[in-house]
Amino acid sequence: MKKLLKLTIATSLIIVSNSAISQTKTTGESTARFGVKAGVNLSKYSGKNSYDYSPSADYANNIGFNFTAYGDFGISKNFFIEPGISLQNKGSKLKANEDLFYGFESFKFKQTVFTIEIPVNAVWRIPTGSAGDFQLSAGPYIGFNIAGRNKLEGNFVAGPTVDYPALKFVTNTKDIDFGDSNDDDLKTIDFGINAGLTYRLNNGFLLSGNYGWGLTNLVPDNKRDGDDKLENRVLSFSVGYSF
Repeated sequence: MKKLLKLTIATSLIIVSNSAISQTKTTGESTARFGVKAGVNLSKYSGKNSYDYSPSADYANNIGFNFTAYGDFGISKNFFIEPGISLQNKGSKLKANEDLFYGFESFKFKQTVFTIEIPVNAVWRIPTGSAGDFQLSAGPYIGFNIAGRNKLEGNFVAGPTVDYPALKFVTNTKDIDFGDSNDDDLKTIDFGINAGLTYRLNNGFLLSGNYGWGLTNLVPDNKRDGDDKLENRVLSFSVGYSF
C-alpha cells in the first residue's frame, strides 16, 4: 500500500513538472501557477443498513479540515488543468435513540478518517474585471485512507441486577482497520468526483467551496451484507493563495 501511494504521488509530480516544462518551451514563458489552500470539511456518509446499525439511526456531519497544494496549468487563456495533493479529514457521526444496537438503548458513534487525495480538476476561468475572477472546477479524485478512529458512546442495557444496573453508560474507542477483509472497518481506496467554485483576487488570495461525491462503497467486500453501503459526501470551504 505504501509503495502504491509513493508511486502515485511521484507520478503526479512528474506529470506536473513535465506540463510546466512543456509550456515553457512552447510559449517562451510558463503559464503555470501554484497555490495552497486550507479550510473546514463538513463530511458524512450516504448509505443504508451499514454495519447493521439501527434503522432509526441518521448520519450527521463530522467537522474536519482540509489542506491542499496544487498547480494550475493553462491550456488556453481561460481554461486550466489543476492537479493537486490533499490531506482530508473525513468521516461521519451517527445517532440513534430507539431500537437496540448490540445491546445499546441509545448511542452516539463518530468515525474520523484521514485521507490523502489526489484530485485532477478542469478549471474554467470567468474574469470579473480588475478585481479578480471566478473559477468553476470539476474532476475526479483518488483517495488513500491512511488513519482513523472510531468512538462509540451510549447507554448499554446490562440487565437489572445488583452488580449491573439496567442502563450503563459506556464509551469505547478503536483505531480503524483499512482493507477488504471481514475484520476491517473500511476500504483503503476511495474514488469520486469534485465540483467547486472559487473566487480569486488578482493579488492571489482566494475563497473556495467544493463538494466531493464519493463513488466507492467503503464497506469491505467480505464484510458486506446485502445492501450495505457507505459513500463519502464532503462539503468543503477553504481560503488560500496562489502565485
